[in-house]
Amino acid sequence: MLTIKNKSVIIEMDRNDLWQVGTALINGIIMESQKKWLLYYTGKTEAGFIRYVRLQHHVIFLYLEEIYRYLDRMDLLESLEITLISLFRQKTSY
Repeated sequence: MLTIKNKSVIIEMDRNDLWQVGTALINGIIMESQKKWLLYYTGKTEAGFIRYVRLQHHVIFLYLEEIYRYLDRMDLLESLEITLISLFRQKTSY
């Protein structure tokens, strides 16, 4: 089920498990954005904040794109961006 080799990891799982991995990654990005990236981001725009979070989690976003492309649910990445924009707006409204 799990094979770890030099510079590669192969995980065999069913679609439901893959869905749960994707959900856990998204929740991790949201939580870290709330706790850390909103404090560190010095820009003023929503688009800039999205770019900043994507830069901080570059590899994770690549994994999410592969996972949700396979599951045919790319809309969930758009939903993540909407959530991040909402967090940014909450921060800047204070």
